[in-house]
Amino acid sequence: MPDAVRLTLLNPHGDDFVSTPVSFWLVGRRGLSKYGYLLDEPIRRGQRVQVLIDGTLSSLIDQRVFIQLPPWMRAFILRVEIYFWLRHNDLTQKIDVHWTVDTVRDRTALYVFSYKNCVGAFDQRQATISAFNYAIINLSHYFIRTREKADNIAKLRNAILSSDSDLSHNPYFRHFFPHSPRLLVTPFAVGERFAARRPPQQRSAKCAATGSFHNLKEEFPREYYRDFVDFFHTDTYHPVRKLLYGRRAEIADWLECRISPYREMEGKNGFLASLRRLLRFDMVQAEYFSFDIADFYNRHRFALVGEELSGAPAVGFFEAMACGCVMLGTTGNYYDGLGLAPDVHYLTHDGTVESIHAAIVRASKDSQRLTAIAQAGMRHIQEKCTPQAVWDALQRSLVQLSARHEP
Repeated sequence: MPDAVRLTLLNPHGDDFVSTPVSFWLVGRRGLSKYGYLLDEPIRRGQRVQVLIDGTLSSLIDQRVFIQLPPWMRAFILRVEIYFWLRHNDLTQKIDVHWTVDTVRDRTALYVFSYKNCVGAFDQRQATISAFNYAIINLSHYFIRTREKADNIAKLRNAILSSDSDLSHNPYFRHFFPHSPRLLVTPFAVGERFAARRPPQQRSAKCAATGSFHNLKEEFPREYYRDFVDFFHTDTYHPVRKLLYGRRAEIADWLECRISPYREMEGKNGFLASLRRLLRFDMVQAEYFSFDIADFYNRHRFALVGEELSGAPAVGFFEAMACGCVMLGTTGNYYDGLGLAPDVHYLTHDGTVESIHAAIVRASKDSQRLTAIAQAGMRHIQEKCTPQAVWDALQRSLVQLSARHEP
């Protein structure tokens, strides 16, 4: 059995999951890179990352338009785009770029972000994805165009779904993936800047609330969000965030709200606002970078970062936990498969303001319990959610998979 498996990433330049795409760079925005460890960890260990650019996706041009361009024009655009993508992300001498699957020697596992790769021109990618023993399909943002993604993934016999928690009990996931392939649970990797730097006695007793929320009635094009809206009959992925934001003034004595609407341009009119919305360049969570969020967490004893109705926890939940906050999580299956237990690693609430407040009041009466929960959460992050730990866990899963294909 091999000690490690070389992972190939499909079209990582097309979004901000692992790096900053050229489209973001051109408008002065940073990528969130919440899966940046997929590049950073192998590079840190002296390995060269394998990247496959299949000619169907650009961060600069909408996929519906890009795929209609002549092949020679797409190839030219991508050569220029990848050149600047490598330079801007300091990757030029650190990765191997493949322009065809034929040059990829190790075809054990292809890592695919479903967000853009399992929609649109999927039929032109299917053969490439199927050329690998396993296609690890990351489900982040699977609530967008869900039916289309589910139908396309069903065409892949080598698909293994990857999510940030165990989605198998989530009703939305089960509705669209009733006969899903194996589900690989991989926790978020928390960056080093998120660490406890203040003792509990120097923190505010208020709860820190962070995150953003969408108004799906104003998203464009609307058909991309119809699956989610029709299933849940709601206009947002994050109902708890929207609730707290709407009542932030009346609960300000016990909760400090840094939740914001996702679109900074929301509510503004005029040609420029419409153009920016059309180009979809206002989709980065600028609020995330506008203040020192690690320091914000460190100034509070409690924290809440609402989950997605489609089943996924928020990366901020783990970042705040790493900072020593006592976390509040909605009851349900959002943290299944991660080794987290309610009342051991975090407090629970039922999604109402009253339940959140009551949980904080009850817990505040027992300082020893609060300390124990905060310490248990920090230990969990240190053991399971560092970039090194997450990469090692992913590698163990890949090694086990590759062993099945050994002669």
